Amino acid sequence: MLNISELRVAYGPITAVDQASMHVGPGEIVALIGANGAGKSSLLRGVTGLVPTSGAVQFDGRDISSTTAPERVAMGIAMAPEGRQVFTDQTVYENLLLGGYLIRKHTRQLESNIERSFDLFPRLRERSGQLAGTLSGGEQQMLAIARALMSDPRMLILDEPSLGLAPLIARDIFRTLVALRKQGMTILLVEQMALQALGISDRAYVLENGRIVLEGTGTSLRHNPRISEAYLGGSHAAHEHGVTEHP
Repeated sequence: MLNISELRVAYGPITAVDQASMHVGPGEIVALIGANGAGKSSLLRGVTGLVPTSGAVQFDGRDISSTTAPERVAMGIAMAPEGRQVFTDQTVYENLLLGGYLIRKHTRQLESNIERSFDLFPRLRERSGQLAGTLSGGEQQMLAIARALMSDPRMLILDEPSLGLAPLIARDIFRTLVALRKQGMTILLVEQMALQALGISDRAYVLENGRIVLEGTGTSLRHNPRISEAYLGGSHAAHEHGVTEHP
């Protein structure tokens, strides 16, 4: 569904992403892990059209490298950004309406998508008239994901969804992602909790200093000594079957 070839993202003289190539298949959860400052968020911004890039980005076989961010949303790409970035002075319901801006003229579909969001996150139904700025961090993350889903995306991109959340709340978020995948959603996930991210991912990539240095299945990367030491806080019984190391 998504194919990135030799993607480069730079901010003036600083290169944040350097010749990164990766792909996401339909119905997969693909994780992107790496240390702070590795370029993960910049790669996502390049995919969603929020920053200029070189290289190629293809979505469903179509080159979208020169399309705008709103055009990519209309094609079926939506992102829940790092830090949630909900509209704090708007209610939960109003945030969802804003997420469905592209389908605003289709009232029935809009209301159906809001109901789907409330079914996915029942707590949001309870808070529908509450200002988003008064929600807990976990509730704001639920709202950020629900808002992204309002545009009926074919691929959902999440940037650090567990950031700042209590472990139990983060676990619920990961369970929701698995449930979405079972419903057919394709997910590209950037996540600081590498062990949990790899645990739910079909495949994963490791980004270091703007370059993809490892790729493999979620299971194989969890058991890779290099990943264990760098990101998982210790060694695991390891085999590297299914892992490809990039030069």
